[in-house]
Parts: sequence; structure tokens; C-alpha cells
Amino acid sequence: MEKILYFDYCAVILMFAMLFALIYRRLAYGTGNKTFVAVIICMILTTFFDIGMETLPRLKPISDNRLFWAHFFSYGYFLLRNASNLFYIVFILVIIKPVLKLNKYLRVPLVYAPYIIIAAVILSNLFTGKVFTITATEGYSRGPVLNAIYVLSLCYSLIGAGYLMTSYRYIERDRWIILLLQYPLTFISILIQFLHPEWLVEMISMGISLLLVLVLVVKPEDTMDPKIGILNYKSFLDEMHKYSHSKDSVSIVLIRLTNSYQVRSYLGEKKFKSYITRIARQIDSRFAYYGQKRNIYFDQSGCFFITVGSDSFDIEGAVSKEIETFKAQMQDLSEFGLRFEEKICTLRFPKDIPDVNSLLHFAAVFPEIMSPGVIYRPASELVTTKDFKIRNSMNKILDRAIKNRQLEMYYQPIYSIKEKSFVSAEALIRLKDPEFGFVPPGLFIPAAEQGSFIFPIGDFILQDVFRFVSENNFKDLGLKYIEVNLSVSQCIQRNFSRKIFSLQKSFNIRPSEINFEITESAYDNSSDIMAENIRKISEAGFSISLDDYGTGYSNMQRILDIPLSIVKIDKSLVDTINTKKGRTVIKNTISMMHDIDMHLVVEGIETENVLNTLDGMGADYIQGFYFSKPLPEKEFLEFLKKNNRKPASD
Repeated sequence: MEKILYFDYCAVILMFAMLFALIYRRLAYGTGNKTFVAVIICMILTTFFDIGMETLPRLKPISDNRLFWAHFFSYGYFLLRNASNLFYIVFILVIIKPVLKLNKYLRVPLVYAPYIIIAAVILSNLFTGKVFTITATEGYSRGPVLNAIYVLSLCYSLIGAGYLMTSYRYIERDRWIILLLQYPLTFISILIQFLHPEWLVEMISMGISLLLVLVLVVKPEDTMDPKIGILNYKSFLDEMHKYSHSKDSVSIVLIRLTNSYQVRSYLGEKKFKSYITRIARQIDSRFAYYGQKRNIYFDQSGCFFITVGSDSFDIEGAVSKEIETFKAQMQDLSEFGLRFEEKICTLRFPKDIPDVNSLLHFAAVFPEIMSPGVIYRPASELVTTKDFKIRNSMNKILDRAIKNRQLEMYYQPIYSIKEKSFVSAEALIRLKDPEFGFVPPGLFIPAAEQGSFIFPIGDFILQDVFRFVSENNFKDLGLKYIEVNLSVSQCIQRNFSRKIFSLQKSFNIRPSEINFEITESAYDNSSDIMAENIRKISEAGFSISLDDYGTGYSNMQRILDIPLSIVKIDKSLVDTINTKKGRTVIKNTISMMHDIDMHLVVEGIETENVLNTLDGMGADYIQGFYFSKPLPEKEFLEFLKKNNRKPASD
């Protein structure tokens, strides 16, 4: 019966194509990808030996030379075909177990025992002829022991399926299915060949299943950036989930380039990635010096994650010794006059940080917890700080604050130089948590904006300020309006302007008694919906002010585009007032704003000298600690009664 070898030819072409794609695109980095490459190479060799085994015995009568090669290809086929089962088991372990802990799992006898027995049975055929025989006259014949090899191969299928069954909860479903699909496909192809021996479909079915594994399991484009040549953030995340589920431990070095965004913008993507590759190689060489197995991952936000699997390695000691070397290497990359600014931290996962989400959060915020000028600190010192505990519990804090009404409005007075009294105030949200005490707005407001908490917090601010305005006689207090900060998330709600009008009607206040503040950066990134909302509330009589003027790329086009009545000069600009250039900029800004009928509020005033200077420049309103810090509502009212001698004129 003539065998159809075209299936094997197609299998070789398919597997060579996969191998070429991985190597040519530099996607064969990392233990998982390397192991998969080993599986492909083993299957290519198996297919070649299958072709030789099926071709030579049918050239009868078989010469002595061909008889030798027929035996060679037959033994090679059985040894390689079953070795591919072993490699596939190792590949499954790479997928479901922490890569740096593989030695621990590969030492299990169950992994190697079936192949050792199979190899012994195949080699015993040299003496017994019980597995197969090849003669010059009869060609290839199956022996009675051959079925035992198939049974042992089935054991590998059961072992692989068993490993997968124990890990189905934490592997993506499509990856899990494809890994498991290898076994029924193999069984079906063997069954087809058993029923139709001329159809050599086993290798092509393996090729197709490996292609599915490449596309849906290995997914090298998803796990690494070929232009950088190292594993990416998603790959790191997958690996940390493995450690979390296996209860293994790993040492991690975090190196965050805190100014990577600016450097990337200046250099461009290509040069930036070239620098990242060079840094990764330098990091790798330093750990190679210590003889440690490691994996390097890079997150596009500018963070290297280096994992070291040795439990006995003194990661803190090694990094402490390498700080100066690393700083020097970073300096060497400054051929364009640039320098990366780095923050470094070491930790043991899950000892120092117990779960993956907390680890990822820590990796994002640890530079902000470290003191200025400090480059390296171990996580064991940082995770005990109040700052980190607050950041790590922020969702719980915000949820608790909203449910239990632990939010409170404070008011910072604004002084009119012309009227010599306090005519306004900025409403500022404060949060006092029963566990952590006062939580800085600089922590909880950005966290609220990143999630969904900003909407209930924004609603609370609006309702409480409108209530405050409605319950107090502004004229008697000397107030004209209260300033309320708006977030982008609030302003891009389609019903935002209707919400404002509803509150105005409900509390029966005048629009002129509320001023809404927006920041330059917020308006720059705004949508048409935000612009429409700002236009509607402005036309209804609410005034709009631009906050933090001078912190961004301030330009007059933006000032003219927004229906503004007030511009607030940021403290960072005020801090330059003692320099000649700073005074000139502030003076010209005040003059320019007056020329286009804008009022100015100058923030951050802390001394009488600065107040007098601004008075001489013609500033309208002053806000800062010189007069008062933000005050709770009751204390703010007492402050006004004490300091405002008469009502402000309309």
C-alpha cells in the first residue's frame, strides 16, 4: 500500500514557516517562546524521520545500505515523536507555572518516567525485534510491543491534560482550550492512520495544532516587543498570576524611568526603544555577573520589571552595590544631552506585597512615596508608610467616604484688593477617614477621577456648595460668589448643564453667586460635549474661571476660546516674583488680562511683601495662606464675620 507523503511535506513547510517567523521577527526570546521553538524543531525532525521511515522500506528489495538507513529513520522517528510529547509537557509547565521555578517542577519523576520507559522499550528492539522489524524482502512490520509505546504515549496525554485541568481557573479560556486540543487532535489523526495506513496525517495535524498554539497561546506579539527584544507588561502580569496561584516566591527589581514620557517625546519612538534595549542589556549583564536566572520585562509607561527566582539571592544587597554602576550607565546614554531619571525598588512577592493588584499599584506609585533625591529603597520600608497604605486602600477609602458621608467642604477666602474685604472663596473638598485620618486631596481626587468615584463626589460638591449659598445671606457676609472646581469627567456628561440648572432651581440661588473653575489641561483635552456644557452654563449667568494659569503652555487662543470672566494665576508663577523676569511676566500678565476685561485671582500668597508687590501691579483678588488656610464651613463663617466689616457692594 503506497503511503501519501504529501501530508508530511505540507507539515514540514508549515512548521518551517512558523520557526522562520519567530526567529526572523526576534520573537524567540523568553523561556516560553524558546520552549515552543524546541517543540517545533523536534516536530520538524520527527516529520523528516517519518518521511525517511515511510520511504525507504517500500523500495524493495532493500539493499544493506538502505536497510541501515531504514532502521536509523525508524528508531529516530519513535524516539523523536515521543520526545515531542515530553517537550510539550515542559511547554505546558512553562505556560502554567512560574518560569524561574521550572526546575522545581521538572524534577518531578512523572515528567520523564514515560519517556525513559519508551526509550528503553524502543532501544530493546535492537535485541528483541518486538517493536518493529525491517527486512530486505518484507520491508517494515509492526511488532507486538509497539502497542505498549502507544499506551505510554497516552500516559503523556493524561499527564498533560491533568496539569491543564489543575490550572483552568487562572489560564485564559481560549489558551486553555487550545493547549488541551492538542491531545484529541493527535488521537484523531492516529485513529485515521490506523484505519487508513496510507494517510500520513499525524504530522500535518500536529503542525496545525502548533499553529493554533502559536497564534492563540504563545501569541509572541502580545507578550514582547520585537523592536525592544524583551518581554512586555502583559507577559509580566501573566507571570505574576502564576506565582500568585502556585504560592511560589520571586524577587523583583522595579526600575521606573520617571521622565520616560518626556524623553520619548524628544527622541521619538525609534531612538527611545533603542535606548531601552541598551538599558535592558546592561541590566541583564549585571545580573549575569551574579550568576542569577532572570527575566526582564518592560512596561511602556517606563518601568523595568526584573524577576530573579533564587530564594537565597540577596537582592537588596546586590542592587545597593549596583546603584552607582547603574547611574553611570544611564549617564553614558546621554549623547543627546538627556538623562533618564530613575527610581529603584526591590521586593519579594508575595512576601512584601501579597497580591497581584497591590503589586501593580505599588509599581505605579512607589516613586511618589520615595523622598526627593533618593534613588533606591526596598519595598519592605515603603509598604509600611502611611502614604502607601492610603494609596493602596484608596478604593476602600473612597467607597467608605461616599457611603458614610465622610466628605466635607472647606472654604479658602479670596481677598479683593480694591474693596479691602473678602468677597469670595474657593470651595475645596476634604476627606477624613476613620482609619487614616485626613487624606490629602492630591491623593484621593486623582484616584477618584481614574475610577467612577468622581461622579458621586462631584455631585456632593455641587449640592453642598449650592446648599451653603442658599442657607447664608451673601450680602451680609460680604460674599459675591463661591468658586467650584469642575473635573473633566463631570463636564463631559451630556446632562451636566441640566444638572446645574436643576440645582439652581432647587436651591433658589442666583447664577452670579457661583463661579465654576476649569483647568487649562482639562480644557485642552476636552470634547465638544464639555465645550457645549461650558457655553450653556455661561449663557445662563454662571461665571467661568481658568485655574492654574501659568502651569501649562498658556496661550491667548485658549483664553479667547473659553467664555471666561476670571483667570487664576498659579502659585508656581507667583514663586518667581522675586526675580526680575518673574516680576515682568506677572506684571504684563495682569495688564494684558485687564485689557481684555478679565479679572485676576493670584493664588499662593504667603507673605505681606508679595501682597504689596501684587497690589502695586494692579492685581484684583488674592488667595493664599497669608490670609487663611482652607476652613470648615463653620470656621469660615466666623472668619468672615470677624474680618468683613461691611457687605461687599454689588
